[in-house]
Amino acid sequence: MELMKIDYDLFKRILKEIPSNIFFKDAECRYVFSTHYWRHLKGAEDPSWDIAGKTDLEIRKDKDNAMLAMEQDREIMRTGKGTSYVIEIDQDGVTEFLELIKNPVRSNDGNIIGIVGLINDVSEKMMLEKKLDRYAHIDLMTGLYNRDYLDEWIANSMKSDMYPLCVISADYDGLKNINASYGNVVGDEFLRLTASLFRTELPEKAVMFRMGGDEFLVILPNTTQDECKKYIDCINEASRSLVLKGKSVSVSFGVCEVTSPSLSFMHAMEIADKRMYMDKDTKRANPNS
Repeated sequence: MELMKIDYDLFKRILKEIPSNIFFKDAECRYVFSTHYWRHLKGAEDPSWDIAGKTDLEIRKDKDNAMLAMEQDREIMRTGKGTSYVIEIDQDGVTEFLELIKNPVRSNDGNIIGIVGLINDVSEKMMLEKKLDRYAHIDLMTGLYNRDYLDEWIANSMKSDMYPLCVISADYDGLKNINASYGNVVGDEFLRLTASLFRTELPEKAVMFRMGGDEFLVILPNTTQDECKKYIDCINEASRSLVLKGKSVSVSFGVCEVTSPSLSFMHAMEIADKRMYMDKDTKRANPNS
């Protein structure tokens, strides 16, 4: 059987039907061809536009990812090793994730003559992974971060420009009695009301955790103790109007201001906890105050 001869135009049409984008760059990291022109390119909307001879810095709207592409290409040319990575693109109000797989192409004598690459749209997969990752960090009852996420936040999100910051230890008052009198469903609703109160009265920069049971932790970056106490006063004032089963929301608070990393976060939590229990003891001693 005689094999069908495929001309260049037919070959390009076949490649365009592949869901992935296939491209080839020369040894100078300039495009030779690309099977698809995606909307992240400058000029690609012009039917006469051609990618050949252009670099990523010349054609990409996203300059950060263009620089990353050039750096990765140069590393492939230097080492002769392929690479793969995922980039995030936020353009025109749309967030997309693209997976890039690149390998060197060698001549018969072993010299690298260019780079062949594959671009896959992995947005759906990455969005799902981010959603699952978020669920792993969230307390499902209150919508606040959970205890498991605290160590990760401290390790990855604590920055030197956050000081002074305040650590707030908060504990719902009398939850055990509420559960005993009205059941856990009502007790859970009081915890949700507390979380809602925090979200409403605390600034957007607040990082809030439900530590378990009736315990909460709040981190307020760039906040002094005096400023923090004003937020707590607002919470206490607003809590009086949140009433369920004839009882208003009641929370005890303890605050520790951290002015520099010299005071460890764990030590700050211990100080805030002690002050919170002092507040709780004061309320028990003066129930009508």
